[in-house]
Amino acid sequence: MTTPGPVSFKSRRLAIHPFDEACVSDEYLSWLNDQEVMRFSNQRFRAHSRQSARDYIASFAGTTNVFLAVRLAESGRMIGTMTAYISNQHTTADMGILIGDRACWGQGYGLEAWTTLMHNLFASWGMRKVTGGAARPNMGMVRIMERSGMHLEAVRTRQEIIDGVEQDVLYYARFVDR
Repeated sequence: MTTPGPVSFKSRRLAIHPFDEACVSDEYLSWLNDQEVMRFSNQRFRAHSRQSARDYIASFAGTTNVFLAVRLAESGRMIGTMTAYISNQHTTADMGILIGDRACWGQGYGLEAWTTLMHNLFASWGMRKVTGGAARPNMGMVRIMERSGMHLEAVRTRQEIIDGVEQDVLYYARFVDR
């Protein structure tokens, strides 16, 4: 199986390309093992190593799913990652994003990367629906989904425990014709 469209994209400030073993740097691993960066991710429950990163990259082989590196276009510095889990049969994609470089938080890079990938999933890959989700207290992610034109589709009440508190998980969606 292959992806239905190009997997490298550019926006005004970002370059988004396939994530490969060359992307597995000490800095990348530090993001995955940083409790603040991973505060709302279920990845916070495991220790990450070069081998676990290689295993994750390998999990995309032979699928239509994509794992992407998000880089600053000007310098080429990697600041995060994105995923898209594609169902060609249903023409849907479920997106995820991590801006791991804390120096880049709050500067709109997450929204820019998110909307760039979403646009390409609709325009180049023929997806009819794109989804994403986040724990309710992850306001940065909730804002990205809302500002990208997604609408709240479902709530899984008290689904996860974060910092000892039961939290809802919010699921957002956007259709190509909206």
